[in-house]
Amino acid sequence: MMQHQFQLSTPLAFADVARIVDTLCALPGVHAIDAVPGARELSVHADELAISRQAISEAAARAGFAETQPGARNGGCCGGCCS
Repeated sequence: MMQHQFQLSTPLAFADVARIVDTLCALPGVHAIDAVPGARELSVHADELAISRQAISEAAARAGFAETQPGARNGGCCGGCCS
């Protein structure tokens, strides 16, 4: 399982959190979403064999949540996959 960090172009409102979680959790391979109202960051835990980071980013954009730098790696290592 991989963790992808997304930097959003706008902060998440309370209703946005529910909408983005519902949208992304419907994707195959997505297991969990960490999103907080007021934040511009979103963390997605997904099976990299089932879905790509790009597919997650595109689904978020279609739902109205564009990244500030689409496709770019944002944030640091979560510690789960580093050697």
